[in-house]
Amino acid sequence: MANPHKGQVDLKAGDKTYTLSFSINAMCELEAHFDEPITKIAARLQEPDSVSMTNIRALLWAALIDGLPEIKSGPNGGLDFAGQLLSEAGVPEAMDALGRAFASAFPSEASAKGNPRKAARAS
Repeated sequence: MANPHKGQVDLKAGDKTYTLSFSINAMCELEAHFDEPITKIAARLQEPDSVSMTNIRALLWAALIDGLPEIKSGPNGGLDFAGQLLSEAGVPEAMDALGRAFASAFPSEASAKGNPRKAARAS
């Protein structure tokens, strides 16, 4: 089960539940995959016309890395598995879970003010 305090989000696909998170390692893998910094990736995600299925599949792949480290060594670097999972979970459900996990990786100052640990990290 996902731990929301660690930025983890559950995604149900078929009879299995997967934990998504954008840890530092996951974000580094995403940067390497797209060959651009996470800030540019995040900016692209804010523009619906520039988000492709390839982007969504890569985001899901990166978000699975912490919970399924073997995904990096699968066929096509695990992207095939991420694509199958995306189909099984449903694109809208996966995008919702990915959005929540990505937002959890970048807590806002407003949420940090309500949490002393986050506020200490934010300053």
